[in-house]
Amino acid sequence: MSYESYLLPLDRVAGLLRQAGLVVTARLEQEPGGWVNRPNACLLARKPEDT
Repeated sequence: MSYESYLLPLDRVAGLLRQAGLVVTARLEQEPGGWVNRPNACLLARKPEDT
């Protein structure tokens, strides 16, 4: 498995995914605290099913 990470605002990335025709199905956000020194998030997106 491979992944990429970027330091971009979460809403900006979600908007780019929508513009690309993908549907955001999950969104996980973590605020700074403990060993995490900046906010971070994960988005799960999929291609919409053809109807």
